[in-house]
Amino acid sequence: MDTGSHLLFGATLSGIALFHPAVAQDPALSSAVVAASLIGSHAPDFDSAMRLFGREKYLKHHRGVSHSIPAWFLWSGAIGALTAWAAGEMTHMALLISIAFAAVVIHVLFDYTNGYGVQWLRPFSGRWLHLDTLTLTDPWLFCLHASAAIAAIYGEPLVVSWTCLSSWAATVIYVAWRIAHHRLVVRRVRRRFRRWRSSYVLPGLWWFRWQYVVQTDKGFETGTIEGRRWLPSATVPVCEEHACVEASRRADAVRTLRGFAKKEYVSWAALSDGGYVVTWTDMRFWRPGEWPYRARVTLDERMNIVREELGWHKKTWEAPFV
Repeated sequence: MDTGSHLLFGATLSGIALFHPAVAQDPALSSAVVAASLIGSHAPDFDSAMRLFGREKYLKHHRGVSHSIPAWFLWSGAIGALTAWAAGEMTHMALLISIAFAAVVIHVLFDYTNGYGVQWLRPFSGRWLHLDTLTLTDPWLFCLHASAAIAAIYGEPLVVSWTCLSSWAATVIYVAWRIAHHRLVVRRVRRRFRRWRSSYVLPGLWWFRWQYVVQTDKGFETGTIEGRRWLPSATVPVCEEHACVEASRRADAVRTLRGFAKKEYVSWAALSDGGYVVTWTDMRFWRPGEWPYRARVTLDERMNIVREELGWHKKTWEAPFV
């Protein structure tokens, strides 16, 4: 999820802690709970510091080690202990560690619902895991938790705690519905394309809108589902093999993308100077006319790598919303 949503989830999570008598009666402890929850709700994304070492390093490691199971305990232990020390609430350190742990785990679980995925099973598995059920920013969840957070500013502790608990109960029901809905859409897609070899369905920004990509014997089929309407977008044939494709595999950008991609696709074109440009992408992330997440490698006529780049080529508000 996006940073704003994660922080809102942390704010409403801290409101539930007001059910604890000590938190409700002690303003200092209450403030420490809010701090631990907010920091914990964002902590896994501290790996954004990898941007300092280049875009490829960031894309390779984002949602990796910092979101893994061992990191849950490291983040929550450090955040809880430091918050307790800073607030002078060492007697409640276990409570603050628990709040931070819940915030960290919730962060990772929401990232898991997104199409981009997360390596939360590391070190046991390096697979990118994703449920493909929620967009990077879910408008309904954002408004729900924003409303609860605003109401918490002016409410009494008991009202705040019940408001926040209600928002989380609604969240659990909503996410469960989205997961179930996604599975139904996947079944629809597979029934339509009887000879599918692989299929992926990603959510649109609004309810009942989904993007699909299906691999068949002849290539890939992409399109959108809006309620009961099928809106095919493009048929993408398998690209011809060429020596430039094999040469491009040496590029760091390509290795990074291939280590992440679930359904890689490569295309190439000859340049007027005798060189080649090879483009690798993950077929799951498409929008009409292009694949915005891609690695592009330029080679000379001797198959030497001249230039390479990796990244997203789209605005935040443009599909796909991952």
